[in-house]
Amino acid sequence: MTNVTYSLAKLSNIEEITSLFRGTIQSVNTKDYSPQEIEAWSKGADNIDNWVRRIDEHYFLLAKIQNKLVGMASIDDHGYLDVIYIHHQHQGLGVAKSLLAKMIERAKSLGHTEITSDVSITAKPFFLYKGFKIVNPQLVLCRGVVLRNYNVKLKLP
Repeated sequence: MTNVTYSLAKLSNIEEITSLFRGTIQSVNTKDYSPQEIEAWSKGADNIDNWVRRIDEHYFLLAKIQNKLVGMASIDDHGYLDVIYIHHQHQGLGVAKSLLAKMIERAKSLGHTEITSDVSITAKPFFLYKGFKIVNPQLVLCRGVVLRNYNVKLKLP
């Protein structure tokens, strides 16, 4: 993998974080979700208070190549993996794998025995490959639109 640098997210990163979030959904997830679902989901980028909360309260890592944001992941203190998004031009290059490994390290350092998350149809194969098990398929209401996703769990060694 090309020289990836990792840093904790700061409030000054919100614009690039929300851009990566919106861009990933609008490019990568279109094969599994309808235009209405994509629009409702990607509007989550506009909820700046939510991003500020994640930066303040989560272990929130950014992955950059040559100072360009290519991936991000956050996990809370309860072992819930809240976000993991990889730029559409950097999918399949190991960025998600390395970010997930760092989230697992964080969860273990806090004494957790498992990680939980809610993952998209698109992300499900990656998580299953990484050893997560599906707890429940879910239908969630997102800004007036119902989206399908999966609650997943990983037992930590």
